[in-house]
Amino acid sequence: MKSILRASLLLISLSPPGVALAQQQPVLTPAVVVVTPVAPPAAPSGSKVELMIIDEVTTKTAKRGDRFRMRLAQPLAVGDHIVIPRGTPAYGEVTDASVNGIAGRSGKLTTKLLYIDYQGAQLALTGSPHSAGQGGNLQIVLATLALTPWGLIAKGNNAKLKAGEVVFGFLVEAFPPHATLAAP
Repeated sequence: MKSILRASLLLISLSPPGVALAQQQPVLTPAVVVVTPVAPPAAPSGSKVELMIIDEVTTKTAKRGDRFRMRLAQPLAVGDHIVIPRGTPAYGEVTDASVNGIAGRSGKLTTKLLYIDYQGAQLALTGSPHSAGQGGNLQIVLATLALTPWGLIAKGNNAKLKAGEVVFGFLVEAFPPHATLAAP
């Protein structure tokens, strides 16, 4: 046993300074951190959107099939997360435009919302804002008819969706759809 101790001391004394033969340094292994991607919150199907008409749509000039421009009047948000920002373009379509008529008959404008155009995707909307012009007051028309034949040519007003008017629609599907998120 003494000979083993003497041999060890001899080896230590012959080794270069700063090198210890019997010491073991701890081995450090890098920690592995697993990050699970968190999907951004989605606006559910049926989410209410506030849209502003950009250009006036009126029965005086509009016809079935005409498209009109809108924009998001308020951002679509889920909690504190903005899903679709304010000002995003949206589109609608005229489905019926009846012009005003004689004897005070007012015009009627029926439209449907089509989609929000966001980052190249068309997000389908549902909703159908409509408008009716004011007709001639029945008592005034009848009184005019009684006094003069000009009452027959009195026209009602055109129906219109005015520029700046706010209408409401709803998302047909959730956005963004979580199925399109890239896998890690």
